Amino acid sequence: MMRHPLIKTFMVLMAALFFTVQGVSQAHAASYADDDHTHDGIACDVMLMVAEKDVLTPPVIVPSPFSQPERADYVVAPSTAAIRSFDSRAPPPRGPPL
Repeated sequence: MMRHPLIKTFMVLMAALFFTVQGVSQAHAASYADDDHTHDGIACDVMLMVAEKDVLTPPVIVPSPFSQPERADYVVAPSTAAIRSFDSRAPPPRGPPL
């Protein structure tokens, strides 16, 4: 449990910074794709790791709005009396009744 609001604010800002940097780097990689490019004479190493042909999309499963009725095959369970594990009585009194 965080008690100091400054620590909580700092953690939220760090998470926001992390996601912002990830988003900017992915946008940069998507804009150049696999083309080699430089920034002020330095080669950029940010690139896409997956080609478009390697992306697999799962087949779309459309559920049927109608369900097939199934045959009800109920078996009546035999009813038995409850099993008693022991017979006991109340403990003896500790003193005379009031």
